Amino acid sequence: MIGAIAAHQVLSLRRQRTFIAILVTFLAMAALAGVLGWSSHRTIVRVYDEAVRMVAARGERAPANPFDVKPPLALLSNMAIYVPLIGALLALIVGHLSFADDHAGGLGRMIFSRAVSRSVYVVGKVVAAAEVLAVVLGACFLISALSLFVVNSRLPSGGNLLRLGGFYALAWLYLMLFALAGMTTALMTKRRSLALLSAISIWLVVTFALPQFTSGLRPQASLNPVSDPVSSSQTFFKVTAKARPFSVTEQYKEASARILETASAEPTATTVVRVLPIAALAIGLLLLALRLARSHDYSSGRADD
Repeated sequence: MIGAIAAHQVLSLRRQRTFIAILVTFLAMAALAGVLGWSSHRTIVRVYDEAVRMVAARGERAPANPFDVKPPLALLSNMAIYVPLIGALLALIVGHLSFADDHAGGLGRMIFSRAVSRSVYVVGKVVAAAEVLAVVLGACFLISALSLFVVNSRLPSGGNLLRLGGFYALAWLYLMLFALAGMTTALMTKRRSLALLSAISIWLVVTFALPQFTSGLRPQASLNPVSDPVSSSQTFFKVTAKARPFSVTEQYKEASARILETASAEPTATTVVRVLPIAALAIGLLLLALRLARSHDYSSGRADD
């Protein structure tokens, strides 16, 4: 039954063209990250070539090529911004539609007229969301690998592909948080508009408010992987900084930077520890969704809700 429910949910998303819209948006994000990386690469190369000519004319030694020390995956660092900014919103919609459509359309009443447990129903919806996000991010992985090939004029090394795969695996786990958040808010209220508004409020708090309080970031710096503290000497931020390990967005950005090698190296175990709060919160949201589903009333759903 879990497979049947998941297959039906994926089919429902395809019929609404939601899946296609999300796929196109994510592919555009991945392509844009590649274009920006290619553009910055060309600009730096032109500046470097000009500097080499000027230095050679003076009979001096040419400086080292900046791309000899720059990590290859740094060209795709913008994806670490797009995932929490745009990807999380799309994941919220996937999770929200998983339950809101069934409630409003009366499908929930039909499903539970059969011998289907609430837990199986929820797990099937979660599996569908996981499959959709995995397919979309898998397509982004291919676009990113192609971008690396175009910019560097050679195939990415096995190590770089492994790191790229690790980054998208982390992105999948992070987006599942918001898909689960969309599901839980849809189960907590009978009105889908209020449920969606609540889910977006969660996105705002997790993506902007928590990083600002726990890291002393200026609001615009929340979108930048490089932290720009307001003031590390302020007592307020010294206190709130102690909660930084619990800010999943900060931990996601830090872990992404280590995987893509755009930040200083750290032990693998430390990077794994950064992922633990994300995984723990995902498990907590799943358990909450299972509990809410047991008491959720599907008998009052209206098509015009």
